[in-house]
Amino acid sequence: MACNELSCWCPAGSRGESPSPGLGPGPGAVPGPVADECAAAAAASVGPAGARLCLPEAGVALTVPEGAVARGQREQLFVAVLRDDAHRPKLPDGHTQLSPVVACGPRSAAFKKPVILNFHHCASLKHGRWSVSVWSCDSHGDEPSTWQKVVTLGEETINTPVFTQLDHSQVFLVSDQLARYVIVGESASATSKAVKALRLAVFGPSPLLHPQPVEYSVRVYTLEDTLAALEGVVQMESQLGGYLLDKPKTMLFQDGGASLCLSMEDIGPGWQSKPQADYQEIPFQHIWSSTHNHLHCSFTLERTDRHIHSVAFRILASQKGSQTHRQMFRIHADLRVASPSSTLVPSSPAATRPARALTVTTSSGCSSMVTTLDPNSSPFRFHRTLRKQLCQCLDPPNARGNDWRMLAQRLNVDRYINYFATKASPTDHILDLWEARHRDPTSVTDLLNILRVMGRSDAACLLEKELGPWL
Repeated sequence: MACNELSCWCPAGSRGESPSPGLGPGPGAVPGPVADECAAAAAASVGPAGARLCLPEAGVALTVPEGAVARGQREQLFVAVLRDDAHRPKLPDGHTQLSPVVACGPRSAAFKKPVILNFHHCASLKHGRWSVSVWSCDSHGDEPSTWQKVVTLGEETINTPVFTQLDHSQVFLVSDQLARYVIVGESASATSKAVKALRLAVFGPSPLLHPQPVEYSVRVYTLEDTLAALEGVVQMESQLGGYLLDKPKTMLFQDGGASLCLSMEDIGPGWQSKPQADYQEIPFQHIWSSTHNHLHCSFTLERTDRHIHSVAFRILASQKGSQTHRQMFRIHADLRVASPSSTLVPSSPAATRPARALTVTTSSGCSSMVTTLDPNSSPFRFHRTLRKQLCQCLDPPNARGNDWRMLAQRLNVDRYINYFATKASPTDHILDLWEARHRDPTSVTDLLNILRVMGRSDAACLLEKELGPWL
């Protein structure tokens, strides 16, 4: 198939091949101001065949379905994670940011059918009751960020410009309007407070850069529980010479005003904490209404025995008054490390992945923007003829109801079924969303089984006939 899947990261000092003519990224695809403000971006020249622009380490992707770009046209598209604190929206009281700020563009891009932007959120949908909304900002460059609520989930109309599919840990925004987006939430009930997931990460100084330190500084980060947030702090710490002391851990944090308590305990021999410096509290509002991407606090240990070559302690985190919202880190760090690779955190896990690199010329603060293209894979499983045949099967309503409406129900995308009902081919749009949501190798087999359970052997036979090697 003629569609492309692109992934991007920003390692330091990267080199790559020149882009292939007419395929993939091109100079200037990521606007200079956006590139300056982001730590990860992907850009490509996309034609009628469609493409997926992916930031795998940030958990972000922009899916441009086949046929979204008009025949004979190309659009220079980009997707980026904005990590400057200035881009976080200033929210009303009681609201909290649940996702990274993700930008896609340009605003002038024209589509014949919607594209799909997906990224992670940190709302714990199993705990409490959330009122979730989508906010957008169409400012760019040096313009001040002016955020507006686009829609609150459950309050959509047929005129709502964005269809939102909220899954357990990801959100999928279906729209033909490119802008900056973020997910925001608040408690929907005073008696059932909402709960969000935080990611706690503990960093310390690299022994390579700070051998036998007199003091040992520990930084505990409180982040939204998303890949993009963690990747951002890992990149920042790598530039500071820091490294992870333990695996980052998730902790639930409930609306209601209780602060986050952090303490350092069980300090091993050879070290002591500074007086009255082993306990800290982060006020509730600093977390729930945070204006910082890298919110953290620090603990400092003082050496008492220069013959001790390791440091050990525990970090305990809990929400004040809660017996269940808590987490613990057991740290034992050897200060005599021979291999630099075992102590320094790489700027991105992707930096060590073998790939064919295509250099994109940008004005980014990173040394380069590098995009990889996998020539052996295609992001879209169904070619145009098969798509058309499936739509002809499932678009017409029937008395049994096992048409596109049942397909939407079985795929759990029927929260606002009127969105698909307004389309010329509901099945086509359902399959676009399916392509974006289901990326694992068993997805086609799962869809085949759904069609069988629906009693649509005609559609199932089409899949078996055309996609035998996939199944």
